[in-house]
Amino acid sequence: MTATGQPDPDLGPVQEGPAAIVRGVALLARFLLELALYVTVAYVVYTVSGRGSLRGIAAGAAVVAVGAVWSVWLSRRATHRPAEPVRLLLEVLLFAGCGAALWGLGHPVLGAALVAAWVADRVVLASVRPVT
Repeated sequence: MTATGQPDPDLGPVQEGPAAIVRGVALLARFLLELALYVTVAYVVYTVSGRGSLRGIAAGAAVVAVGAVWSVWLSRRATHRPAEPVRLLLEVLLFAGCGAALWGLGHPVLGAALVAAWVADRVVLASVRPVT
């Protein structure tokens, strides 16, 4: 529901039963993955920025840039929502890039786990799409 009490058009019709529970858990996981993406971007940029005093600012700017990409093109309420193949490509670039960066920085398990969790979440969300 929106603040006016009207159904939210972005959420689609309300599902009931086990599929609704699975979809809700998958959407929660997607939110947590988005947060993990921000943390990963901050860590990677902070780590590779060297010893300069501006590396914290660079890490923060990178998080803001990724947040802007996510909110403009990838969120459920994106202002410029591209077609699904383009959205998928952007997500692949973000998550696979962060996973590869973690791997390259000596954290292969974390990098693989981030990518695997994202793939699993995309599969679950695709299998329990809301009825239109």
